Amino acid sequence: MISLKEKFRTYFRSPSILCFSISITGRCNANCSYCHFYGMRSKETIKEIWKDIDDETYRLYINFLKRIKNALPKNVDLQYRFSGGEPLVLKDRLFELADYGYKKTGIPPYILTNGLGITKNWVEKAKKHHIKYLFVSLENPFNPSAGAPQTEKIVAKIKKFNSSKLPIIPGVTIVKNDDFKALYSTCEYFYDELGAIPTISELNFQAFEDPSRKQIKDLYNNILEIVREFYNKTQLILFPYISPELSCGGKKQYLLELDILNKKYCFTGDNIDKKLESVIDHLEKSYPKCYCSKKDCDWFDFCQNYKWVWNKTFNKMSLKEKQKSYCNLKKTINKSFYNAVKNIKR
Repeated sequence: MISLKEKFRTYFRSPSILCFSISITGRCNANCSYCHFYGMRSKETIKEIWKDIDDETYRLYINFLKRIKNALPKNVDLQYRFSGGEPLVLKDRLFELADYGYKKTGIPPYILTNGLGITKNWVEKAKKHHIKYLFVSLENPFNPSAGAPQTEKIVAKIKKFNSSKLPIIPGVTIVKNDDFKALYSTCEYFYDELGAIPTISELNFQAFEDPSRKQIKDLYNNILEIVREFYNKTQLILFPYISPELSCGGKKQYLLELDILNKKYCFTGDNIDKKLESVIDHLEKSYPKCYCSKKDCDWFDFCQNYKWVWNKTFNKMSLKEKQKSYCNLKKTINKSFYNAVKNIKR
């Protein structure tokens, strides 16, 4: 019988990052128009999750992480993050969760936040606890979404409070299709302000729309310009849901969710060891096979598995249309990136 360690070793053949996103609250202090966390839920479901994680569920999750850490091969970097909702609404309890998680696993969590709760007092407290860093989502400065935090205010907080003791770094910026034409300007703004460029991601889930030919052309030209200008200056993570191979230092990156209600894994005090094996099933569902038959495509080897959002529709598009859009986006992004890199003097 094949052991769990051997199964993980077979699945993770190359260096990988496996991150678990723990939803520690369903509450949020922002109202972003494109938010999928609430957008895909009914009013009744939102009411059900408008609370913070209970202690028992959190302890089960940390026990699970401790067990899986011991089962994974050495080429896998295990991480976990606090997400929501907005984690910073938990105030001091967030520090208690971070300290407990670190004590049990030896791994400090990082926090995915909108940045509104970052204050001098909060930062001084946070430095005394086991938080790896804050990963701060930022709005497109030229076309922010309604209900979202103001970009200038959040950028100012990052500049003011970032330190080696508690890194506060630009996280994710969502870019709408029509803003592909200003993608270089967006990256230039963040680099000039922060010396770094956030992860750039497309709208997805229920907000996704098929880009037009002009938008695809704008995307190609802007990525070309971004890579030429910033490739040797800062890390570039451009559309990782589409082209993860362009980032993460060559490592494969996997993200799995641990929901606030413990409905995905249904952990109990007695079943965690049995549930460890189901991680591979969840990975295969979250990163399904593409089954593309176009083996002559330059990017064929890079899209045999893709993020689950491309295997599901949330609006009027058919699955075939969405997957065709994914293919078009991936070819555009990768070709532009490659054409820029091959002409850069190192």
